[in-house]
Order: sequence, then structure tokens, then C-alpha cells
Amino acid sequence: MYCKTFTLLRHSGQEEEFLMRQCTEADLLDIMELQQKVYDEIADPELYAIVEEPEIHESLLEDYCYGTYHNGRMVAFTMMIANRISHRNYGTYIGYPEERLPKCVSLEITIVDSAYRGYGLQRLFVKIREEEAKRHGAEESFVTIAPGNEYSLKNFLKSGYEIVETRPLYEGAVRHILRKML
Repeated sequence: MYCKTFTLLRHSGQEEEFLMRQCTEADLLDIMELQQKVYDEIADPELYAIVEEPEIHESLLEDYCYGTYHNGRMVAFTMMIANRISHRNYGTYIGYPEERLPKCVSLEITIVDSAYRGYGLQRLFVKIREEEAKRHGAEESFVTIAPGNEYSLKNFLKSGYEIVETRPLYEGAVRHILRKML
């Protein structure tokens, strides 16, 4: 089970120590509360699609879910849909056949408490999830991003992702679908 301590430096020069670990079912309430807090603070709710509790619960059992903690409190969360055959595998969004899905992972959700932005947690989450994906035989990684979410889009483009398609997803909300060969 993944568990590691990181010392991260904020753009302002402030340094903090964080614990990042794999989440379990016991973390579900903290994840849901953090997601709601972050969603409530977003200026444009179109930029983020809420991941419902049943999906997060499923992922806690079947996928890769990581929480980041500061002084014992969850301040960030991310999850990656494992390279499995599922409608949640973004390879299905671009028409991949079922036999190709076990080589694809989906970077589904990243939420960071606004008080902890600027430490590079999103980029760190990308790196950790990609390493985990490779360890489990994935060859491609996908992510969906709202066109107006310039911060996330910039981070993923810098990490080697390319936009492969832009179309309505999530109850009609337009999203870029990005892919990276691992």
C-alpha cells in the first residue's frame, strides 16, 4: 500500500510536510466532504463534474485512490481508474475496442483544498499515478479537462499529454480528452 511523506515548497517559499497514502473505504466521508468544499469554492461550476459517492466507493475498492494529509487532515485527493474493462475507462470515450482497455488508465479526479494550492500537488499526483499505471502494465493514460480549466490543462500539456478530442461528456458538459503514451 502506497504511503510516503513529502516536503513541498509553495511558490511563495513556504515549506510544508505532507503525507500521501492510498485511501480505503474508511476515507470515503473525508473525500466527499473535501470534494464538496472544493466544488463550493469554484467560481465556474462548469469546470468540475462532481464524482458521485457510489463511483468513489467503487474506486476505493477497485482502483487507485490517494489522499494527501497535512497535520492529519485530508487536504487533497486523487484517483485513477485502473486499466480494466469499464465504462469509466476513458479509452471507451474515443472508441477503443474492449481488448485495448486493459492497457489504458484514466486519471479521473484531483481535488486540492484552496488553502493548499501552489505546492505542486496536481503535478505530483500525475507523476505518482503514471508510475502506478506503468507498474500495472498500462501503456496509455487519459484525462478529461474542461476547456476553461486553464491551470489543469497547462499542467497536463506540460506533462506530455495531448488533446485527442473535444466533445460533450458528463451530462453535456464539453471536455477535452487528453492522452499520453506511457
